[in-house]
Amino acid sequence: MLRTGVLRRVRTLSRAIQRAQLHTVQVDRLTDFEHVFDSTNQFAAVGNRAVLKVSGLDAREFLQGMQCNDMESAHNGGMLTGFLSPQGRILADAFIYALPESSYLVEVDTRVRERMQRMLGFYRLRARVEISDVSNECNVWQVWGPQSPHLSFDGVAHMADTRAPHMGVRVVGTSRPPAFSDFDEQPSTLYELRRILKGVAEGANDFVDASLPLECNLDYMQGVHFGKGCYVGQELTIRTHHRGVVRKRIVPVLFSPVDHGLRVPLQVSDEWAPELAQRDVVPSGARARRPGRVGSTAGNAGLALMRVEHVEQFATQTDNQMHFEAECADGQRVRVSPWLPSWWPKQ
Repeated sequence: MLRTGVLRRVRTLSRAIQRAQLHTVQVDRLTDFEHVFDSTNQFAAVGNRAVLKVSGLDAREFLQGMQCNDMESAHNGGMLTGFLSPQGRILADAFIYALPESSYLVEVDTRVRERMQRMLGFYRLRARVEISDVSNECNVWQVWGPQSPHLSFDGVAHMADTRAPHMGVRVVGTSRPPAFSDFDEQPSTLYELRRILKGVAEGANDFVDASLPLECNLDYMQGVHFGKGCYVGQELTIRTHHRGVVRKRIVPVLFSPVDHGLRVPLQVSDEWAPELAQRDVVPSGARARRPGRVGSTAGNAGLALMRVEHVEQFATQTDNQMHFEAECADGQRVRVSPWLPSWWPKQ
């Protein structure tokens, strides 16, 4: 739980952001960024999402074998999960929502929609299921704030978003639910910034083909069930889990111009947005066998797949000798400041 002083400062910053209509905020600690938008009741449309419908007598059993979470969790409204290749690599992160009469909605990034349709069709075989694209009939929203857990969504697909504390509720429907009437609408870019500052990976920019589900924090975000039966890609996932060693994970980062020095003000803003998606992150000395890689970005904040030991060393150093850089598409060098989210399990 946040200390009273930190909570008061976060609420003040959140109100200042809304008044200014600019998402610019400075904090004392990097982990304070995780909470700056939690104190007000807000909602936003989530862009670039596709929705597939899987229905039929065998729908539950079919989906149970296709992804890495337990379908029992979906019957609490919905769940986060991942669809993997036979080699155990990420194909797509997804939300699965339970509907009446043996039907489910599968929400994915628009960019992997066709791949998901092909994969589900390939494995369907003789299963009594129908797979259809209902993206044109559905909209996706995220709602958050102190009152979001108490909202009622009768007849609308929704789930508590358990990826990180205070993420809110995920909603899929044909039109805006009446429950949003007392909440302030925000642009989808604010949702993106908020999830990035919390360290929550989502979509094709973060869940890239070569990644392992645990590197993308699916285990920390309650998107993997290690006790379920067989599913596509299970072997490598279980082996990685039992070895207990995940050397790289997706972490939140801040970007700043290199001429600002090694220790920059802890400030996030949409006034400067370097183009860094899928660019390498290189530690000082540039001897890393596998450098990090930037995923989602929003303003001067982003997510990056990095070696955990490097991030820990960066956070605990006292001489400011270790730092990270990335190169924009236009050749500009950018300083990268990572941190480990406070909600991660303690090792």
